[in-house]
Amino acid sequence: MKSYLSFQIWNLQLFCPLILLVAGCGPEAAAPKGEGHNAEESALRVSVIAPQKKTLIRRTEQPGQVRALEETPVFAKVTGFVGKVHVDIGDAVKGPKLDDKGNVVEAGQVLLEIDAPELQEDVLQKAAFVAQAKSQITQAEAAIKVAAAAKESAIAGVAEAEAATHRAEAVYTQAKSEMERVNVLFQEKASTRKLVDEALSRLQEAEAAKKEVAAKITSARSQVAEKEAGMEQAEADLAAAKSRLDVADAEERRAKTWLQYLTVRAPYDGTVIARNVDTGHLVQPGKNAAERPLLVVVQADTVRVLVDIPEGDATLVQAGCEAIIRTPAAGNATIKGQVKRSAWVLQPATRTLRVEIDVLNEAGKLRPGMYVYADVKVAERPDAWALPKGAILVQDNQSFCLLVNSQNQIERLPIQIGIRAGEEVEVVSGLSGSERVIGTNVAAYREGQTVEIVPAPTK
Repeated sequence: MKSYLSFQIWNLQLFCPLILLVAGCGPEAAAPKGEGHNAEESALRVSVIAPQKKTLIRRTEQPGQVRALEETPVFAKVTGFVGKVHVDIGDAVKGPKLDDKGNVVEAGQVLLEIDAPELQEDVLQKAAFVAQAKSQITQAEAAIKVAAAAKESAIAGVAEAEAATHRAEAVYTQAKSEMERVNVLFQEKASTRKLVDEALSRLQEAEAAKKEVAAKITSARSQVAEKEAGMEQAEADLAAAKSRLDVADAEERRAKTWLQYLTVRAPYDGTVIARNVDTGHLVQPGKNAAERPLLVVVQADTVRVLVDIPEGDATLVQAGCEAIIRTPAAGNATIKGQVKRSAWVLQPATRTLRVEIDVLNEAGKLRPGMYVYADVKVAERPDAWALPKGAILVQDNQSFCLLVNSQNQIERLPIQIGIRAGEEVEVVSGLSGSERVIGTNVAAYREGQTVEIVPAPTK
């Protein structure tokens, strides 16, 4: 037992200097605080940075899919048999040409033709109705002329009867005067009874003639009214004939319009990507998009790139944002484009915003269906205060950084941050530019600590 204790004491004597050396238990390390040390020797060493103003650009790269700017399934508008198909898949087609006002000056290229003889016969029938209506107009115009002549004749009859009235009135006045004169003479015994009777007879005849003329005037005026009614009827018949012509013209135009559907034309300049019909096939009007179209045409001089933007950038991206499209299938070749439109609302399943980037594709490098990557510049902040993202902490939804004040003590500075651009973060408010900010490992420090500022290590 004695030898064992001696061995342990010898071991302690042997290893104690080594333990003291490793633990820093030399004379300087063992000295109490405040003895042989000043405040600078006990301070933590830290390197600081100054906030910088620069242009910050936030970008996001997301996978996308290329789609044609327009894709049109072509259906038949009428029932008939396919007479001839002029195009096949892969063929380039030309659409209609428009003037400055949007009017078609040249029809689009013929894609296929449909035979429907009944539509051609319908056009001929409607043309016959138009000719019939025109004949009725001519007939009604002639009837108006006849009615007008009859009216003029009736008016002349009224004038003649009125002239006879003046004559009858004059004869009646004369007969009445004669009757009065003869009656006076008879009373004076200067005339016979026979002369009185003759005068009375002439007066009665004149009165009868006067009444007859009055009746003729009434009859003549009735004739005028009748002829006026006849003329109005003729004019009404003319108006009805013109209306029937308008209807016949409309029906003819409608039949001709249906006839135009027998020729199926290209809706725009594009490419045929599908053909599901051959000569002789019976085609019928398409009822819904689930049915197979006769042809499918796409417009791909400009293509849409469909990209889903994550929720964090959804409020930043807007129409006009620049984008660079990278195509893995083409050796990562790039082409520039712009965000043209967005769905505005996020998709509930993925919490992403669907945007469409329009890209000019005159060389045809991008084909609908391709898988691409879109590098979208979602935000740009010129002349913005910037800090490394490692210099910023967040606690209780409040962002802050740590700085060293004039007394070389650490202070906590609340800030408001904006966009993040790579390894840097925009500081919207809270900085003046003169701050000495701890740029790295800020979690290792606490507010109120005294530190010693040392130069940042060179990279």
